[in-house]
Amino acid sequence: MQDRNQIPSSHLGHILRNCLSKKKSKTAILIFNRNRGTGGVTVLSAIPLVLKACASISVLAYGKALHCEIVKSGFECSLMVGTSLVDMYGKCQDIVSSRKVFDYMPDRNVITWNAMIGGYMRNGDAKSASFLFRTMAEKTSATWNEMIDGYTKNGDTEMARRVFESMPVSLKNVVTWTVMVDGYVSNGDMEAAMEVFEGMRERNFYVWSVLISGKALDAFMRMQREGFEPDQVTIASVLSACAQSGMLDFGKEVHELILRKGIELNHFILNGLVDMYAKCGDLRKARLIFEDISIKRCATWNTLISGFAIHGQCREAIEFFSKMEKSGVKPDIVTFLSLLSACAHGGFVEEGLEAFSKMERYGLKANVKHYGSLVDLFGRAGKLLEAFNLVKEMPIEPNDTIFGALLGACRTQNDTVMVEKVLELVKAMNIGHGSHYDAHYVLLSNIYAASERWEKAEGMRVAFSGKGFEKEPGCSALMF
Repeated sequence: MQDRNQIPSSHLGHILRNCLSKKKSKTAILIFNRNRGTGGVTVLSAIPLVLKACASISVLAYGKALHCEIVKSGFECSLMVGTSLVDMYGKCQDIVSSRKVFDYMPDRNVITWNAMIGGYMRNGDAKSASFLFRTMAEKTSATWNEMIDGYTKNGDTEMARRVFESMPVSLKNVVTWTVMVDGYVSNGDMEAAMEVFEGMRERNFYVWSVLISGKALDAFMRMQREGFEPDQVTIASVLSACAQSGMLDFGKEVHELILRKGIELNHFILNGLVDMYAKCGDLRKARLIFEDISIKRCATWNTLISGFAIHGQCREAIEFFSKMEKSGVKPDIVTFLSLLSACAHGGFVEEGLEAFSKMERYGLKANVKHYGSLVDLFGRAGKLLEAFNLVKEMPIEPNDTIFGALLGACRTQNDTVMVEKVLELVKAMNIGHGSHYDAHYVLLSNIYAASERWEKAEGMRVAFSGKGFEKEPGCSALMF
């Protein structure tokens, strides 16, 4: 008999997915541990999710213990479980165990191969990664991108470029070009980065950000080599570039330069330091600098609240907002956008609704981004009806981001009835057009397929292809 305090096995996967989406890997592991029963691992669908949690926070000991139970339970032959083990061991820097699992797997797919190649690259073994890459029968865009990214992260841009040049044109996508540009920028070769950038037929926001940041940092280094002393404006610009590029080590060097040269710490530099450390993930350092600032302006508070929200420390973001209010600093629309995002990702529905209502009290008018965050808040909490009613009644026209958040929540909750209501709303509003809305056809098809409504799924695919669009090949192995 199941303990009444235990979560039903049918719900466990959804709860674990929810934890991972909120970057709460430890919570996911604890929940699984409490609910797996006395007979070992019993819920096959939950195992890859727990292994993913182990990989994200490098809990190798627990991953190994779970592997033993997987073998005892007879799940080691599962393709999904095997691939997750390969990935977990690789990310936890036990590449020997990763390869053992890979070799013993009776079946492998392209994701398994990509995980093994990525594991080798992540652990600095480019030779083994290259050997696997050459022996791999079917390579996808993600496989080639994994190799290019791996070489650049190991500082070998020459080999990365060779792989890039030999990649079939049909497989090259905007991610491939962006990875190559980013690799050159990260290794300080701006001339080569510009050359690749100029050859891109399609450019996204990220590649522009990478290039602009790289140019700023390159100019800063040249300035120093030629004997010019940077002023406060230059320093603030360079810190911003480091923040946008996630270049923590370079940012630390700039911080050391500030202290060494005795450059006056004005508001812009202090805010730049908080922003750089927060966006690069060193929230402890960001907080220390923040506490030392005598006059904290709204932008400074926003920077830290946003940093907590971005890195999944949602409770801290909410607490800092309360401190901001108590300090007498008036929040602005950016403050509330970061706060609502934190509430959505942390599952704090009541706090999110309270924050949204406070906007009016501060004389602020919510824009489409604030409403989008509120839709996301309801959706992540499983309150699809509330999210739908909000979209239907909001005073401004919803955009593709809002419908995307709503449809994404429908997929998570596997609610095809709500999907059809959303479709009707899109048609009624006569706004279902453009490339962003075309992407929703794929999402809708996936929702129907997940609920085994195959005719509906195929209907969506046909509708999508009938409009003359082709899905852009994706790449989930790389994270920027």
